[in-house]
Amino acid sequence: MRIDASLFKAAGDVQTNLTLLTEVQQYMDVVEYLRDSLDADRPWYRGVSHASYALVPRVYRDRLWEVHEDFEWWLSVDFENRARPFIPNHQTYSTWDWYFTMQHYGLPTRLLDWTEGSLIGLYFAVRAPQETHIPSVYFLDPYWFDEVVYQKEPGEGVAYNTDTKAISDELETRLGSYLSSRNEAPPFPVCLQPPVIDARIQAQKSVFTIHGKLIDPFRIVARDNVRARLVKIRLSTSSACHLKDQLHGMGITEGTLFPGLRGLVEDLKWERGVD
Repeated sequence: MRIDASLFKAAGDVQTNLTLLTEVQQYMDVVEYLRDSLDADRPWYRGVSHASYALVPRVYRDRLWEVHEDFEWWLSVDFENRARPFIPNHQTYSTWDWYFTMQHYGLPTRLLDWTEGSLIGLYFAVRAPQETHIPSVYFLDPYWFDEVVYQKEPGEGVAYNTDTKAISDELETRLGSYLSSRNEAPPFPVCLQPPVIDARIQAQKSVFTIHGKLIDPFRIVARDNVRARLVKIRLSTSSACHLKDQLHGMGITEGTLFPGLRGLVEDLKWERGVD
């Protein structure tokens, strides 16, 4: 398959490939083309099972602010109060640690999961092959995104650290504004490097974006930038099972990404064809 600019078109303001990919090697070739052509050395990836899924966190998908403007805040307070018995070192947790843990265990937040691993992103796109429809992987240069949002010079973009001891007061204030109510938050997301508070974060090479007022901000940025370093890589639905098999052979499995008995059981079920 020829990989050049002619392979891509704009779909919903985000560039995507015209020909659906069927092999892991094709996917890796596309990733390398994008890294080179967009000058994106350290991109992030987000795998989705359905091509129609936009880059929108669950709080926005569920429109929880319509229940109450501070619904998310009350949810976080309840979680922190009731989760302490299950987190031995909770005394050391910062506000951000609690927020990442909420996301980790499935409560709705304004965080969106990404990974620094290209094959990990692909795995999450085809993780449940029978439930996919044109599974896709979003490719994002987080450093470029920060340059665009905050009008910085090339090379000055950052992925933000949430450790208050490691960042300036200015950045701490900027990040803190995302933990206020939606109406008081900045419009665009920022890209976050989380602390490794759980083995799963390490295994999945997890990184996050936290979102502000806008529901679908990445689409706006992609629309307004001709060479946006945001691309959606689409895969063939009929090849999802084959792609997962290929990844399994490369060691990218449920067990490696979810260390523990749950991941082990899912690996055994996949290997033995057990539903």
